[in-house]
Amino acid sequence: MSSSSEDTGRMDMKEYFEFLELPLEDIELATNNFSDGNQITESHISSRSSSKFYKGQLEKSSGETINIVVQRSPQPARVINEVYMSRYKHKNILSTYKMSETDDWELLIVNKDEASERLDRHLSGSTLTWIQRLKICVGVADALSYLHFDAEVNHTVIHCDINSSNILLDRNWEPKLKGFQFAVRTKKHHLQLISKYNGALQYMDPAYEKTKGLTHKSDVFSFGVVMFEVLFGRDACISITDEDNWYFVRLAKLHYEKKTLDEMIDPDLRKQMNLESFNVFTETAYYCLKEQRSQRLNMTQTLRRLEKALELQSIHEHSTAVVQGRSPCWKGRNLDHLKFRLSDIELATNKFSKTHCIGSGGYGMVYKAKLDHYDDINSPLIEGKNIDEIPKKNSYVAIKRIFSRVDGQGEQGFFAEIEMLSNCKHRNIVSLLGFCDEGPEMILVYEFCPNGSLDEYFGNTDNVTNLTWAQRIQISIDIAQGLKYLHTSTECRKTIIHRDIKSANILLDENWVAKIADFGLSRLHHACQQGSTLVTNNIAGTDLYLDPEYLSTGKLKTKSDIYSLGVVLFEIMCGKLAYDKSYNEKGLPSVARQCFIGGTIKNLVDPEIKEADENIFMLNGGVNQDSLETFSKIAYQCVAETQSERPTMDVIIQELEKALNFQASNFFIIFVIAKIVKLTDFDHAFTEKRQRQPPYVT
Repeated sequence: MSSSSEDTGRMDMKEYFEFLELPLEDIELATNNFSDGNQITESHISSRSSSKFYKGQLEKSSGETINIVVQRSPQPARVINEVYMSRYKHKNILSTYKMSETDDWELLIVNKDEASERLDRHLSGSTLTWIQRLKICVGVADALSYLHFDAEVNHTVIHCDINSSNILLDRNWEPKLKGFQFAVRTKKHHLQLISKYNGALQYMDPAYEKTKGLTHKSDVFSFGVVMFEVLFGRDACISITDEDNWYFVRLAKLHYEKKTLDEMIDPDLRKQMNLESFNVFTETAYYCLKEQRSQRLNMTQTLRRLEKALELQSIHEHSTAVVQGRSPCWKGRNLDHLKFRLSDIELATNKFSKTHCIGSGGYGMVYKAKLDHYDDINSPLIEGKNIDEIPKKNSYVAIKRIFSRVDGQGEQGFFAEIEMLSNCKHRNIVSLLGFCDEGPEMILVYEFCPNGSLDEYFGNTDNVTNLTWAQRIQISIDIAQGLKYLHTSTECRKTIIHRDIKSANILLDENWVAKIADFGLSRLHHACQQGSTLVTNNIAGTDLYLDPEYLSTGKLKTKSDIYSLGVVLFEIMCGKLAYDKSYNEKGLPSVARQCFIGGTIKNLVDPEIKEADENIFMLNGGVNQDSLETFSKIAYQCVAETQSERPTMDVIIQELEKALNFQASNFFIIFVIAKIVKLTDFDHAFTEKRQRQPPYVT
């Protein structure tokens, strides 16, 4: 608060009103003596009383002319409190400019003509975009947080009549809070007893019926109603009967709890919303409407959450604008050599026919087709060179056609993958061969991995291939090597945190080499230190694979990927996916931790690797016990619930290689024993076994 406003705050009521006094003659001159032509009949401030409003131009002593709105009230007692409360200075509070009295006991309140409309008149229709609605809510929340906690040291101001008709919008759609005729000033956190609640009943704090008193949490409840009005695009005064004051509130809470809010929102408005912004906003509004005051947010908490919703929406709209712009340059890099023509892709896939489709998900469809492409997009011989001079190869590729989603995640993932993968070259990272961004199409082209994704080999699948224990360890090493590469920054590449490591995002090439894929949720870590932390409220990933510390605190580290890797390692050992029904609601990570601590981890091992090779390997079904113990121990350490307890990638790779060496020595010993005892059918059985197995990769 400025020094001048502090002086104003120390004035008593009489001094403050004297400070605002303006000669009646000046107001009459400004409004052409309150002529009918100057009376405002619409599009400006309203009142519940019979007050009339006039526009005018007031000439100040300096010669400057300002536009004003004059409220002519025949009931001075009802508006005098509003004038006095306007002494609190905030950009989102409508303050009284001047005032005067007439001989007919009328009070004239003069405001600068800043406000254009009341919010309630713009709830429906397309005038206000979603981001404008968010900004309006942030502004009102900021004003209320100021009144509740910052306006005075030991006191709080309770507005007592928060509703959409008491929120004015200026020409830039900035909100101005008014309607302080029922406001009270009380000690902070104290209950203010009043004989009768005078605000709109649809916004009334339900706790008032029991206490007959109001607190700053009463304003929070009323503001929660306004937030749902902004979301639904309709006024809260829609009760079926006059007695049903909280019909709108019950309706809003019911749809939130049933996850059917979309039924109440204009589809055109819903299309604008970023999903995360929408979730933060609706959760905040819901917790403002809790019947018990102790369970409600306060206004400062509400403000912080709304600012986060606005930030998420702003990021989304910026990303969408970039998508629509289709910029050919990526942070100074020309990626023209990565572009595929849509006509070539449509020809190769027969216009995305079902016969070419090999998979689908929440972000798009994947097709298999033959295309001409450059073999190594990251080669310095390609970038910046004349494209026509570079030879191409023709081979099968995987083509991901990304959906244009309402929440904008498809577009964000499209650009994230290009940014991440165009800088990556590693045998355990899937190769991006190019992209297409013609018209509405967003298409990514990758190397084709004929053996599919790792999750296809676990659980109740139709896949007859059984990966041996040695092959599973090698796949685990491949994944770990890929993650180490991502987590290690170089001069030309920042650290990458994948954020969605899971078996469905591990692809297997023709030689069963594992490759990490799907970088749509990945984050570039601009810090040089590998152990440093990113803090974000934008939690992303897949349930059961998510780092619990990141989920609860928003602290994102490379160790978050290590937790997800640990879940995948246990999937590899158990032969079941993390969300298999046999684990009930706990999920694999929790069950595996309990079994490891209890010494029963062997009970989880996939029977296929314990029993499938009995006739050949005899000893423990072919699984070396030292190998299994080493593997399960490092997997257990990876799924530690706190980031600090998890091992580094170097330690993980070292232990996995140790497990593989134990298994290799076990294989050699059994092979020698078999030859010594002259098991003549060993070679025949082994050959038959290998014919139905994928080749072992060392």
